[in-house]
Amino acid sequence: MDSHAVIEALPVTGELRAALIDIANRVFERVVDRIEPENESLTRKLWDPGDYIDNHFFQDGMLPMTLDYADYLIDAFLWHHVVDIAVQADKQAKFN
Repeated sequence: MDSHAVIEALPVTGELRAALIDIANRVFERVVDRIEPENESLTRKLWDPGDYIDNHFFQDGMLPMTLDYADYLIDAFLWHHVVDIAVQADKQAKFN
């Protein structure tokens, strides 16, 4: 996919959505490696890259944006989302 492709409208579909999910999965793996969550397997089960792209990543006024810029932003902001998932996994593990 052309990294200069432009995301112009939501919801993102097709090849652009697939590319964003690939990016999110790549970044997720790096974050998990860095934070070493206590409940890694549960953190992985809770990770839903489609949900992240569809419901958490884009904010009002962000579009249009190139795929390259989306990659940069996912790399910068996914960290917090993964930490939140790891905390959720820890809480769930306590009650099981």
